[in-house]
Amino acid sequence: MFGDWYNWSVELFGIVLTGIAIKTMDDLLDVEYDQCVGRFTIAGKLGKAVMPYALLILGIGVFVAEEIALALFLASYSIGMGHDLFERMPTRLPGWAESLIALVVGMLLTGPLPMVWGVLIMAGVQFLDDLVDIYKDSQSGQRNSAVQLGVVETTLLTLICFLGAVLMNASDSVLVLLATPLVHMILEMLGGD
Repeated sequence: MFGDWYNWSVELFGIVLTGIAIKTMDDLLDVEYDQCVGRFTIAGKLGKAVMPYALLILGIGVFVAEEIALALFLASYSIGMGHDLFERMPTRLPGWAESLIALVVGMLLTGPLPMVWGVLIMAGVQFLDDLVDIYKDSQSGQRNSAVQLGVVETTLLTLICFLGAVLMNASDSVLVLLATPLVHMILEMLGGD
């Protein structure tokens, strides 16, 4: 029994670290939008200097919870590229190609099921975040599915993604849902938002 609690605690720790890295990198990309609406983040404080810390935290997260951390990071990367499907990235590839590459790499490293689970749970978290940030994102012009699709539609997509993730892997889905507010609280304390 205590072995399960220990394993879950270690996995939760790895998920939280991975979530901090993902959110920090996302905040760095969105720093101008955040400043526009008066949102202060750790990326806004440190600027580009936040990237080495995010990579270090991601590395530790992957060491602690290898398969799940890789699936979550690559899924979030793939979803992030999905916002800019036809825009050329620094690699000179369109967003859809980078998204597809991240999915294929994720499937090779973690397997198809963990990667599909990762996409579902991270899409659910992204949709939920869009619902929470609808007002600020509409003010700043930031892309937001709740603004583009509607609140009801985004809520349904959130529920569908979470339901699919729970059906595929209930215990890890619960850990991600527990980790999500922890990540936000930690980054708010560090960022001063």
